[in-house]
Amino acid sequence: MKAGNDPTKTGTEGQLPPLPVRLLLHRRAWATVISSAKRSMESLLLKLPTILVLAVLVGIFIALRRHVKSNRLQLWIVAWVLIFIHFVAQAFERKGPTVFDAIDVGALQLSAIVFIASLTAYVADRRKTWTFLGLTCPPLLIYTTAYSFNTDFRWLYLLCLAVIYYGNVLFSVFARRRGTDQRTRRREARERVVWLSLAAIVGTWSIYRAWHHDYDAGFLATLTMAFFVTGWLFWKTYRRWSPGVIISAGGFVLWAAVFPVGAFLDVHFPGVHINPELWNTPKFFVAFGMILTLLEDKSSVIEDNSQREHKLNQQLQKFSSITSRLLTGVEVNRLCDEIARAITETSTFRRVAITLSADDNSFYVAGHNGLDDETLQQLRQLAATRKAAEVAEFCRIGLKLGRNSYLLKPDQVAPYGPLRSEQDFEPNPHWQNGNELVVPLQSNRDAYVGWISLDDPRDVTRVTAEEMTKIELLAGDLAVTIDNGALHRQLVRAEKLAAIGQLVAGVAHELNNPLASVIGYSELMTDEITSGPARQKLDKLVREAHRMRRIIENLLRFARQNNLEKKSADLQTLLEDVLALREYHIRNNDIAVEVVIQPNLPPVAVDEDQFKQILLNLLNNSIDAMERMPVKRVRIEAVQEAQRIVVRFDDTGPGFDEVGRVFDPFYTTKAVGKGTGLGLSICYGIVKEHGGDIYAMNLEPSGARVVLELPVYDPLTAPAAPLGSLQRPTN
Repeated sequence: MKAGNDPTKTGTEGQLPPLPVRLLLHRRAWATVISSAKRSMESLLLKLPTILVLAVLVGIFIALRRHVKSNRLQLWIVAWVLIFIHFVAQAFERKGPTVFDAIDVGALQLSAIVFIASLTAYVADRRKTWTFLGLTCPPLLIYTTAYSFNTDFRWLYLLCLAVIYYGNVLFSVFARRRGTDQRTRRREARERVVWLSLAAIVGTWSIYRAWHHDYDAGFLATLTMAFFVTGWLFWKTYRRWSPGVIISAGGFVLWAAVFPVGAFLDVHFPGVHINPELWNTPKFFVAFGMILTLLEDKSSVIEDNSQREHKLNQQLQKFSSITSRLLTGVEVNRLCDEIARAITETSTFRRVAITLSADDNSFYVAGHNGLDDETLQQLRQLAATRKAAEVAEFCRIGLKLGRNSYLLKPDQVAPYGPLRSEQDFEPNPHWQNGNELVVPLQSNRDAYVGWISLDDPRDVTRVTAEEMTKIELLAGDLAVTIDNGALHRQLVRAEKLAAIGQLVAGVAHELNNPLASVIGYSELMTDEITSGPARQKLDKLVREAHRMRRIIENLLRFARQNNLEKKSADLQTLLEDVLALREYHIRNNDIAVEVVIQPNLPPVAVDEDQFKQILLNLLNNSIDAMERMPVKRVRIEAVQEAQRIVVRFDDTGPGFDEVGRVFDPFYTTKAVGKGTGLGLSICYGIVKEHGGDIYAMNLEPSGARVVLELPVYDPLTAPAAPLGSLQRPTN
């Protein structure tokens, strides 16, 4: 045949083939394109149901974001989007390496890594999560891309596998959780050793196979290891035998088994044909299991909220019952243990202690719950050393949690000797080891009458202002009741003093007239009787009559309401004047007097004459109490605390028999004829008129203390002197 008769050859060299030949060639090319497009369409149609199902699942996960706010769900959405991309890329694959192959395997590998990141213990820590993804994803993408294009860069594969396996082993060691209890740490350490050892073994085997140019082993091992670890982490994260957790964890394990089983069948049973959609079944198990797990969590949250609402109703009922009993005037100390128990039963706190102020301004533990004996003893010792000014300091330095609750960090509460909890809390933004929550008991007069200490929360996420609302209301009712009780006792004492004052005034005036006659006639008789036994008896009669007059004058002074002339006075000067009056008696009775006055002590606003009377009475009481004691020592200390001057009189006497009756009129422990029992009562009335406070206590092992508190002189609030009062006229 001639050359020109061959339809596939050109007639002459360099010329186009005849038109029929060109049409035939174009027809063949178009047939190839159409055949390829038909195969792509058939592949896409075969995978279309799976793609649509995955699209619906991704949409469900995205819709769940409105109800579940967490980093874990966001990572799950990213992982399922990658799986969706993996399926779409499979529909466009061709024979031979293509970009779609790289997208297919790359998206699948990345989805496994994102699943692992979503189930780690540090998923809430964005920095650690991004570090893990940044350490794993780039080398994994490089490996899968090179693997998809059949590139034989052995050192590249080795480096990627080393970073993926060994790098993550080191990162997991340094990124472990801190702050958990010892039992949890031991369990997590055992689990970490197992799976990190497994990762190191699989990584070493993959690197060994890659060294011998077997890159399939590393690819399949990474996929198998990633999805198997994901299944284990899923179970470890939720740890419950619920359908969602079982289906998800089991689905991940089956998903991991797909790759080694498929490779085994390809090698040993190449003729066995399995429907490709069967290999995708574990993916749907995982997806439906995850959705079910989220619904289970949501149901659990609803159930927890229902239980919390039930507990809140119980709390309201218990607190309202306690409040109603407080308002009836029941003794507060009898309810404090019940209040502490009600708080621990209805709130998140396991340990509660209620500290109250006594009449002498000291503090004591009135109620508690959840404390062991040793801790309770320590708390009682600490409460005895507390001062009201420290409660105000808590409010100043603490983080205000609610309207009247303050969270104190370990460094803030350290100077006050906190009670360390043995419970170890995991790192969280709500509570840390050593924290204490204080609810001050503040009366309507802004006086601190105690506080409630809360510790060891069961659920740290509930340490919120909402949780503290009901406890703060109960604390307010308790503070008002305590303050009302103190005011009631003061009122009873004031009424008692007023009644006795009226009685004393009447009796004193009635006694003055006959007593004046007795004294007058006795003195006239002394002029007539100059010596002898009768004169001695007469002198004794005159002395006793004058003593009766002094007693009556004290009674009248006790009953009389005087107009105070408060002005600025130097405490040290007044104290020196009083000590000078008793200097002779102090020296003759070998009494050691120690005076400690804070330097630069501000002046006080007092009536000087009345204040000297207070100091003299307190000094005389201390001297008389030590009459029969082998060691006679009086210590007078004056310091400033906040806006008050505190004066303490300490002696080495036997102490008070009944501290609660010290300031009652006519109450005395002195022998008959030694005292009237009016000295401290008069001091009490004078101090209250000055806006101060006075209380007494016994010292250990022996001795007594009387504490006097007076406000610091403030020239801005001091009353202006009336005209003509700067210089008094003399008679």
